[in-house]
Amino acid sequence: MLNKIILAIIFGISMLTPKEGVASGFFSGKYKINCANSPAGCDCVTEPNVTQVKSKFFHAEPVLGALPSDQTQSGSTWTELKTNTGSCFYPTTQLRPIFWESDLCPQIENEEKVPLRSLDEMLAQGSVQSDRKPLGNLFPTFYNIADESFHPGPKTSPLYETRTGQLIAKVSESFHDDLDMEGTGVLNDGRVLNVGTRKNGAWDYVVLPNGAFGIGILNHNLHPYRSVAVDFKYLCQQAKLDFCQQSDLEVRRRLIGALIYIPRLKGISLPNGQQHDGYVCAQDIGGAIKGDRIDLFVGPLGGGNPYLKECRFYNPYNRAGVYGLVPYDWRTYVQNGTNADGSQKFRRVNEFEYRTFAINKALDSYLVQGAFCKP
Repeated sequence: MLNKIILAIIFGISMLTPKEGVASGFFSGKYKINCANSPAGCDCVTEPNVTQVKSKFFHAEPVLGALPSDQTQSGSTWTELKTNTGSCFYPTTQLRPIFWESDLCPQIENEEKVPLRSLDEMLAQGSVQSDRKPLGNLFPTFYNIADESFHPGPKTSPLYETRTGQLIAKVSESFHDDLDMEGTGVLNDGRVLNVGTRKNGAWDYVVLPNGAFGIGILNHNLHPYRSVAVDFKYLCQQAKLDFCQQSDLEVRRRLIGALIYIPRLKGISLPNGQQHDGYVCAQDIGGAIKGDRIDLFVGPLGGGNPYLKECRFYNPYNRAGVYGLVPYDWRTYVQNGTNADGSQKFRRVNEFEYRTFAINKALDSYLVQGAFCKP
């Protein structure tokens, strides 16, 4: 119990049991727009059955119903949606309701306990005064620590320990999916897990020491606001280094911990009273982090998911106007099968549409020559 209390203080974990704090699966009043294969967007009109356009929405964009959640889909073929300038009407059949999995929020007052490690502590070699090699624009997303308390439901999904193969816990399928996507998660009992090795198409897990925030590649510890996931091969090529033709593994080995300077991050106020200095450490990779993408680690804070409640969306970066890519930064989709519930699945047609439609999110970035962060 003491460990749970300590981690609750560090991570802002709710101490509530599911019965005390969770309302599973209730309708949030939000919808996802279905507007596939329409890079120009789909029309939301002033009145049902008219052609006068008031707003444009894009595929997968979240929108808010204008009526109470229990009345929004009352059999009408049109749904009234809220906009910045009032409301408009959109075909109900082209809306997909978004359901909250939990009504819990992080304890925002504990954000001040999330540390930003100083560069003096982080640097293993080199100096911030070294020359910088331009990397061009990198487009950000955020990753964080998955929290079991946000994922109620039947605990039917087992998690196994990497070294011993022993059962760590059974959790909901939703939390299991979130844990695998983020790479690190915290259980209701306070234990922090990190993905370990992948066997037969599934991950097993490592139980981390108290106070750890996660592990990246090659046993590099992850640190909120400092650690980032990158495509090391792409960084190598952009910086025009002389070993980029070597294998991906060798390039990662030679660049792991590389110090990156992002001017846009400099001066961002953090909840603990510090200001970001603009430097981050390349210590991780991600399945979707390819090419000019960069994933900024925010620890237990909000990961910028537009389909979650606002209290679970925000972190110091996006509060300061640094926004991550979201699904509707890609505008052109085609149907690609169906989900288990019979709803349509889609895939992106142009993987690089964000370079046009979300150019305002790009972060000018530089590799600091010869400077590396500690594992």
